[in-house]
Amino acid sequence: MPCSIEKCFEKYCQVMNDYSRLLDYYKACFDLVDCFHFNSETARNVYLENYGDARGEVIPITHSGIKDNRHRKSFDSTVLRMGFIGKDTPYKGLPLLLKVLKQIRNMDLWRLDVWGGKIGNDKNGQVHYRGKFDSRSVAAVYDGMDVLVVPSIWKETFGFVVLEALSYGVPVIVSDNVGAKDIVRQYDERFVFTSGTGLLALLEMIINDRSLLADFNDKILDDEWKHSMKDHAEDILGLYETIE
Repeated sequence: MPCSIEKCFEKYCQVMNDYSRLLDYYKACFDLVDCFHFNSETARNVYLENYGDARGEVIPITHSGIKDNRHRKSFDSTVLRMGFIGKDTPYKGLPLLLKVLKQIRNMDLWRLDVWGGKIGNDKNGQVHYRGKFDSRSVAAVYDGMDVLVVPSIWKETFGFVVLEALSYGVPVIVSDNVGAKDIVRQYDERFVFTSGTGLLALLEMIINDRSLLADFNDKILDDEWKHSMKDHAEDILGLYETIE
């Protein structure tokens, strides 16, 4: 039987008390930390909002599978080839992206490849669900897209898929919830959007002017690649050396 209002309230208070004690425990642990390594500004801001005195530095992360595979890409195709990699759950932003794409005035000028889940096509034949891929297919996946879209609607502390795409010279569009936006902004701040309206405006701009992607690709190639495990280890060691 359902509990009475009084019993439900008692359970609620117990849960909140337990949660409060858990927060106190975590804060006590954090007080023992001399310096935090934040992998993005997004991560640091969350800590500052919820903990306050979170001393540390922002250093992007990487992994050993990400290599420097940058190359010049051609963006002269009539159809804009967009890519999405990840689960189709709402928090990853795919529903938002699909909603925005339906609002593009000329529907014949784009296609979307969705990697990481089911296999099939939408009824209009513009959204292709490609399923999962492995390390042997990574290069082909990124070669098959002009731009990667990472439209997450929840806070992501980093996002390896962004760095992976850049390692193949692929321009990336990200929401401002994605921690790896710190890197994207170095190439073009316009590729970081804050709303569905902003994403729509950016996609229509790119559809009408592919030089935006070519310029982004040029900047990726011109920039020094500093995302190897060796570079990351040196950055972390440098951080440790600053701790008193």
